[in-house]
Amino acid sequence: MKSESATLPPVDAGSENGGAGRLYWIEVTGVVMAPVILQFVMNRLRPLERDLTVDGLRLHLLDWGGEGRTPLLLLHGFTGHAHAWDTLAIALQPHFHVLALDQRGHGDSAPADAYHAIVAFDDLSGVVDQLGFPSLVFVGLSMGGRNAMYFAAKRPAAVQKLVILDIGPEISARASAAPAGPPEPETWESIEQAAQHLYRGNPYPGIHYYRWVASHSLRERSDGALVWKWDPSVTTRRTNPDLDWWALLRSIQAPTLVLRGAESMILDRDVAERMAKELPRGRFVEIPRAVHTLHEDNPDAVVAALKDFLGF
Repeated sequence: MKSESATLPPVDAGSENGGAGRLYWIEVTGVVMAPVILQFVMNRLRPLERDLTVDGLRLHLLDWGGEGRTPLLLLHGFTGHAHAWDTLAIALQPHFHVLALDQRGHGDSAPADAYHAIVAFDDLSGVVDQLGFPSLVFVGLSMGGRNAMYFAAKRPAAVQKLVILDIGPEISARASAAPAGPPEPETWESIEQAAQHLYRGNPYPGIHYYRWVASHSLRERSDGALVWKWDPSVTTRRTNPDLDWWALLRSIQAPTLVLRGAESMILDRDVAERMAKELPRGRFVEIPRAVHTLHEDNPDAVVAALKDFLGF
């Protein structure tokens, strides 16, 4: 006779189980066996899409699961989005409760009237408070790195560790002197066209990666045209308040890792080295074969640096 199994409705595990799972009665070939505990799935196959509202602004969040682990929040760069972290999130997922935020006006979050580190602080404070974590690890690239720096300086108790990717208190003079990238059309004919455009700007991640990330970077307008997901207001309403970024950096108490792309046109090496010295608990690692989007350009080197710093 062929063996069959069926799972009966779950029973509350109670305090004896410590909340680690639920009791299920397992029936095998007609015989009811003793209850067993089935653990909750910790690692999601795909991130849970969540919308949070902070001061009336809708912010979109990707939650990769990992309840009970150290929470880690990923903050993308200017005109980026939460899905740009997906490959790194998968690498970190077995070790952390990984979350990635679409910052205001980016990805699937709503546009806003202003864009700078001070209003981003309000957004991050609201997100952190609603998530209910007393403290998190913050990982921020470029704009996201500055927003994370400001947050760490203003809410030190909420930051366990900080990782800053290719940004600092000073922007390299080479950034404005660098030749402009390939011109962009107003709309895109296809994902492939957008992917090839990104590839021409920086070939390190590879065309296969760009095809994938471009599929998350575009939205379809009402007229059917494909455009970038970020709202046009992020370019017209973006400002830079007069902040003393070096003083803010020196006030950050959390252990901080500064990552710089060896070919960066944004963060000069001497500035990155100075950051590590002036941070109370700073460390600097240079990522070879990388320009600015380090986790895309050289993911293995970035993961290795994170393993050493975060201890996983």
